[in-house]
Amino acid sequence: MGKRFDILLFPGGTSKAFTLSYDDGVVQDRRLVEIFNKYHVKCTFNLGYGVLGYKGDPKFPIDISRVETSEVKELYKGHEVGGHRLYHSDVSSLGAPYSMYEILEDKAQLEKLVGYPLKMFAYPFGFFNEKTKEYLKIAGYKGARTIKSTFSFDLPEDPYELNPTCHHTDKELMELAEKFVTMRTIKPSMFYVWGHGYEFDGGKNWDLIEKLVSYMSENGKDIWFATNGEILDYIQAYQMLEYSVDGSMIYNPSAIDVEIMTAFGQKEILKAGKITEIGETPL
Repeated sequence: MGKRFDILLFPGGTSKAFTLSYDDGVVQDRRLVEIFNKYHVKCTFNLGYGVLGYKGDPKFPIDISRVETSEVKELYKGHEVGGHRLYHSDVSSLGAPYSMYEILEDKAQLEKLVGYPLKMFAYPFGFFNEKTKEYLKIAGYKGARTIKSTFSFDLPEDPYELNPTCHHTDKELMELAEKFVTMRTIKPSMFYVWGHGYEFDGGKNWDLIEKLVSYMSENGKDIWFATNGEILDYIQAYQMLEYSVDGSMIYNPSAIDVEIMTAFGQKEILKAGKITEIGETPL
């Protein structure tokens, strides 16, 4: 059996994934969802259950009212709901008992609303530390997003420190989008944009997000549009693959089909729960 240099491929045999993440569950999410659905892109919306239904202060220049609990399941259908702390508290500054309460209660109540276990979390204000990560692992979260822009398309090294490519207001946004669409690569890459829906009202720039997602959709032939959780699940399924000593057999113990490409351009779909025999490859 020749040497193996397998490379992760996303569903559809592509090396590119595009995902979005928006926080707080504000009423502007209703318009955001319409735009995302129109262009068939997917987003992870991070909510704080304890502030759902909040009516914004009329003296504040931007409406930061939250959506109602009764509309959460239907509104975010086809996307993903993630956690954002019960009352949007700083998860890095509070003691363990209260931190765990806010994380767990938020997760438990949101799960009742949407009907599935939550996988993703977004750190309120971007604040976190190593203890925070441990709290999220104990609560059953699979990953968490920061607010640190990388301006790159690298996959996360630590799923609990998931740094986005950029915020939607970063001046490099469309430049990055064009670079991502046009680049030729076999390296698995992810373009990850985040923000808050109310920012489009404040900046009077709703055209900005529609320009981005329409461009990505129109040029999305070789791009996997997925939620944050779907991407992490897929990466973790790839990392779980089990190889025989000589590399001729690969067992996929996960519940997700995983695609790979060998060093010689051979594409293989490793079926969930199955052993795939890989043919002889030259040295």
